[in-house]
Amino acid sequence: MSWRQMAMLERLFSRNMALLVGVILAGQVCAGMLVHRMVIRPQADRIANVTADTVGALSMTMAGLPVTAQDALIERLNAQGRLLLRPLSSPPADGQRFPSFLEISFMQVLAKRLGRDGSLDWITDSSDRLWVRLDLGGRDYWVSLTPPRQRSAMTSLLLAFFVASVVALAVGLVVQGWIDRPLRRLAYAVDRYDGHSGAEAVAIEGPREVQAVAAAFLRMADRLRQQEADRAVMLAGVSHDLRTPLTRLRLSIELMQDADPELLATAVRQTERMEAMLGQFLDFARGFEAEASAPVEVAGLVRNLAADMGWDGQVSLDVQAPLAATVRPKALERAVANLVENALKHGSAPVRLGARRRSGGIEISVTDHGPGIDPGALASLLRPFSQGEAARGKDGTGLGLAIADQAVRALGGALRFDQIGPDFRAVIALPDRGPQG
Repeated sequence: MSWRQMAMLERLFSRNMALLVGVILAGQVCAGMLVHRMVIRPQADRIANVTADTVGALSMTMAGLPVTAQDALIERLNAQGRLLLRPLSSPPADGQRFPSFLEISFMQVLAKRLGRDGSLDWITDSSDRLWVRLDLGGRDYWVSLTPPRQRSAMTSLLLAFFVASVVALAVGLVVQGWIDRPLRRLAYAVDRYDGHSGAEAVAIEGPREVQAVAAAFLRMADRLRQQEADRAVMLAGVSHDLRTPLTRLRLSIELMQDADPELLATAVRQTERMEAMLGQFLDFARGFEAEASAPVEVAGLVRNLAADMGWDGQVSLDVQAPLAATVRPKALERAVANLVENALKHGSAPVRLGARRRSGGIEISVTDHGPGIDPGALASLLRPFSQGEAARGKDGTGLGLAIADQAVRALGGALRFDQIGPDFRAVIALPDRGPQG
């Protein structure tokens, strides 16, 4: 079996239909064997016995008649058309056909009944007749017999098999559709569920097992929605409760005019570091799926971000305009900002920020002249709180790349990293239309 066939059988629909077809075929084969054993074969035996008695009686009758009387009897039999006799020298010449299964069974029984043990000579013709070479009254003839016909037994049985199979498959398709439709709706709802906008209404329908799964999904969605609401309240409280003392601490530091300048500068740096780390933690905890999508001009967004972040003189821009797209603006700004800050902090100049339209979407790239990221360590660096060797011992939370990857996935895009000669490049690939909020 090929891998395509194996993949098809992984689907519930394909597996159920394959099982249904297999059960139908097995049932039809068993039914056919029983019908042959209990109906067709006894019928063939009975007709073969009657035919053997008729042939024996005709042979005895012709044995007691002169040749002229034998010829007259044969002529009368041929005129009636039920039993035809031809001289051995004049076999049927209208062409033979392939014998049916019933004819073969019939001849085997007839040969045994006549004591010939399968040595009867017989042929078929295109007129649906069976001819047997028999000795009647001391002379050999080709005798046309009428065995049980395929039309009345095997053809009817095969037709019954076909009708039963079609009906069973039709019913199976209806039942499978009854099962498959609610499963597809449930899969669609699960795929669209993001934990923020709530779950789509899922009808509790289909078999009990499918209804149980749909009901469990709705209960899970309610729990997750409640947990998301609790998390939002907690984050708001944490942000307020931590930023308030940090603000007071910064104000207190600014009022310490007579303090040691070096100590004062250290305190300011540590306060700014705590604020930055808190911002990173909150960004990662909130995520970006709750942000609504909106049509934006990506080129203008990138230029404004560079100006707001104060990258002039540090980052060169290569932005193609216009680049209209529907995206989550804050998620895109955070992803680009984290990648540029990562390049400025851990890479080497020059750092270039580019944006242009590519086949199927938009690419935003951040290129630097640094050593880049080891491909083997890339998966671990995209995990939260993970830092590369170049970042160890420096300020940071290990959330920069993780937040960038989280934001790009919320945009419906993909984040990749390329080493092009001496340059290392991080690329955000966005589809033509981002996810709808």
